[in-house]
Amino acid sequence: MKNLHLPTLPLAHLAGQHEARQLLAALLRIVGPHRLDLAAELLNKTLDEAAAHPWFRIPSNPMSYLLAIAQQKALETVRQQNLLGKLSGEVNLAVASGKPLEDIFQAIFEEKTLEDNRLALLFTCCHPSLPLLLRKALVLKTNFTFSEKDIQHFRHSDDLAVLRELEHAPELLQQEGVQCEVPTSDAFEQRLATVLETVHALFMDGYEHSELTIFARRSFCDTAFQAGSLLLSNPATQWPIVLASMSVLCLLAARFEPRRGRPPSFLFLDEKNRAKWNPALIDQGVALYEQAGEPDHPDEYHLLARVLMEHTLAPHPRFTNWERIVEQLDLLLSTSPSYYYHLCYAYALAKYQQPEMAIQHLYAAPGFGDHLPEDWLTNALMGDFFRQAKNLRECARHYQVAQQKAPTMALKKLIHRKMLGLASNKKGGKKKLKW
Repeated sequence: MKNLHLPTLPLAHLAGQHEARQLLAALLRIVGPHRLDLAAELLNKTLDEAAAHPWFRIPSNPMSYLLAIAQQKALETVRQQNLLGKLSGEVNLAVASGKPLEDIFQAIFEEKTLEDNRLALLFTCCHPSLPLLLRKALVLKTNFTFSEKDIQHFRHSDDLAVLRELEHAPELLQQEGVQCEVPTSDAFEQRLATVLETVHALFMDGYEHSELTIFARRSFCDTAFQAGSLLLSNPATQWPIVLASMSVLCLLAARFEPRRGRPPSFLFLDEKNRAKWNPALIDQGVALYEQAGEPDHPDEYHLLARVLMEHTLAPHPRFTNWERIVEQLDLLLSTSPSYYYHLCYAYALAKYQQPEMAIQHLYAAPGFGDHLPEDWLTNALMGDFFRQAKNLRECARHYQVAQQKAPTMALKKLIHRKMLGLASNKKGGKKKLKW
């Protein structure tokens, strides 16, 4: 249950780099997260020296061998560059207390502490003082050793913001005093919430962005799963909210394969070919939710998991319990009133045969006026609601805006088919088009 992986499509970026991630986490714990370039340089020197050694081809304990080289390289670099007193806060305090540098490094490079080092690094990359875009980029670069070129490639082709964020990351990390450590009990809950927010945002980057290639989209989703597995494998982070959040990712990931080559949106929620959904991931999602339990005051992830289970476990779209989904989304809006959840709630209301209420709800939703002129999805949903309410004039108006603003040709064609179906209805035709 703790090892969550999306099936098939192995990633070259993640395969065979488990040791590299552990070494990088240990090195950053010594030099500090603001010296990511130095840690990466030490990591490369370690791997180069190990690969050049003839014993490396048949080591009895390869990880112990790598740790010994990394520790030696770190000691040499600290002394040669006179970095004593300029390292991480943890190391500086230990040195000030009189501990020998060799003993400090030995404790950090012990095999039993490696996973704790990676967990500390994940919390460091997801520090609440960092912007979300930088948090996601740092998770990719440090925990999963993506290069800047990879990260840029996985974003929109004209989006260089992530590279600018990474360029200024060392300065910001040092300015904020971010340390590579698991937070104390006082701040743990807040910091854990930030980690989960980052992991989910990273997953949705791959799940929802139709502009990305299938390899890039799968890479983002796999990376989020790797981070979630790290949280589930450590007793310190096996909280109910973590279990519920990973339940959400499992239930979403179960639908990944049918979405390949198809633009993601609410418009495909009624995908009838559910045989392509991954039953193993669905079972994992349900099991994780049951393990999380039913809290007295459910959080965002518990409520999302309930909604997804109602939809995913229905054998056919017509058997979906939309009344139950409306109830859960109503609770979700009281917990996290984001505009996206308002769209979800309105969609569920319309499916519950209440299109007029769906329209009224969106009109009253905060931010509706800002999204209506430019957001293709808002207009497409409004078109669906007005069509269901038999107001064909308003339906056509919203479909036209949605078609103009749709980001991909596939979505434009989909909305065009809806408009053709609308024209057929106006002429009294009985032919039903699949949309």
